Amino acid sequence: MSALSDAPAPVSTLYRVANSSIVVAALDSWAAAVVQSLFAGWYLTPLEVVSEDTNAPVIVISTTEAPPQISRNWESFEIAGGGLCFTDGASSYIDIEGSIVAISAAGQPAVRVWINGRLDLQSAALTRVVTYALSAALRRCGLFELHSGAVVNPQTGAGVLILGPSGSGKSTLTVQLATSGWPFLTDDVLALSGERTGVHAWPLRRCFAVTAETFQASGLLQARAPLEYKRAQPADKKQFTPHDVFEVAFRENCIPRTLFFSQVTRAPRTEVTVLSRGETMARLIRMNPWSSYDRRTAVEHMGILTALVKQANAYSLSAGEDLLEPATAARLLSDYTS
Repeated sequence: MSALSDAPAPVSTLYRVANSSIVVAALDSWAAAVVQSLFAGWYLTPLEVVSEDTNAPVIVISTTEAPPQISRNWESFEIAGGGLCFTDGASSYIDIEGSIVAISAAGQPAVRVWINGRLDLQSAALTRVVTYALSAALRRCGLFELHSGAVVNPQTGAGVLILGPSGSGKSTLTVQLATSGWPFLTDDVLALSGERTGVHAWPLRRCFAVTAETFQASGLLQARAPLEYKRAQPADKKQFTPHDVFEVAFRENCIPRTLFFSQVTRAPRTEVTVLSRGETMARLIRMNPWSSYDRRTAVEHMGILTALVKQANAYSLSAGEDLLEPATAARLLSDYTS
């Protein structure tokens, strides 16, 4: 922590995100540095004034206070990326390497975070802690996180979501489509909201992250993205800012009309199969366990997923090696999104 002795003083900041806002209160300088560093990678706009009467959800973060004792008798389950969640049905505590995220605990703000001071600012565990806290706060203002890339069909203007876990090809396909002139939102994390015109998708993560294979297959990235892969393992991912690379427009939101649930294969050609509404809903629920775990937002969360299934066509995409060619990716997805 000594390297961050010049970190900002404790602050309370209102952030604009998508069509809503949240308040983040950092109770010490280290917590403020964490927020400043990690929030820079997301589409979160800090506003200068925090209204005292704001109804925005609040995240309170501390690195100096002792975390609460969690009852090990509560129901528990493992969370993605590593860690445990303990819940009594009304409140939930997430434990990631000694850092605690409390979600709607009695007498607490919407989300309360105690960060283990041993975590480094570049730690993946620290990123997960803050990400889980942010996701919980967003759910309380009607924004529901989804691990998905998002682009827009340039001919129709309709949104296209590419869904799947890490390693499913979301970033690769998003890069190839953006290279071919498809406006982009994000390659990995977005938020869904219910609007008068239907379910909208909003980008959350600002940077794209690609593997060496994707980088080497893209002449555009090699020419414009300052990435160094000489010593990297094939599975390593490096980040770049898409606004500096692609000539197509960035979109602040879209209305999804097509969903592709992607998985990478080593087959030479890509296969696409139609999914029923039941299959689509089942896959979305598996990808969004908090639609059941977070009971205070579960009804609205399930409603958003149901509305998304009704407004969009869905496909299973077994991504072959042909999708490493931008023109092929654009032609194939155009066939299913036009």
